[in-house]
Amino acid sequence: MDIKDMKSQISRTKPFISAVVFSGGEPTLQRDALIDLAGFARSGSLAVGLETNGFGADVVQEMLEKGLLDKVFLDLKAPLDNPKQYAIVTGINVDAGSKAAENTASTLDKCIRAGIELEVRTTVFRGLVGAEDVRKISLYLDECGNENLTYAIQQGLPDNTLDMQDIEKFSRQEVLDMATAIKPVNLKDIRIRTIENGEERIV
Repeated sequence: MDIKDMKSQISRTKPFISAVVFSGGEPTLQRDALIDLAGFARSGSLAVGLETNGFGADVVQEMLEKGLLDKVFLDLKAPLDNPKQYAIVTGINVDAGSKAAENTASTLDKCIRAGIELEVRTTVFRGLVGAEDVRKISLYLDECGNENLTYAIQQGLPDNTLDMQDIEKFSRQEVLDMATAIKPVNLKDIRIRTIENGEERIV
């Protein structure tokens, strides 16, 4: 889609919206277009959000430095200290998985240091990412001590994947159990999202 057309669409809808959120795919893979469009939205007094897997930490840093981000939605796919698992979940080799986890940790740190609103999301799939992984991730996030951080545990839907249709999804109760097992010190906002009940705030 042409950038001019996207700017035109933003301008047309501006009377009815308060923010523009860039999602994907992975929007940081198109750095120039992303920064251009975020700047355009900001020039129109719109808030800017970014949904990212965290791999493009340098792009996020540039956007933060230019004041182009109000909120980041960060997919944290597995515990950051387990590059092998990160590789499996993201479908890449172990070296790339290690780099992905490193970049995601860097993105998280940059957003926390910038003090912007941040939502970290983990999508759980049976046999891939489960309760123990959620526990480890929540401990990591709790140690970050950021009151602007929301942690959302999302029910993965195997039917929506290419190669996991035969896996039974976690039930809403199982996802709820993962969330209520978290004993946060600093995390002030923990949520679950399931097909059964939508979004629910647990803490």
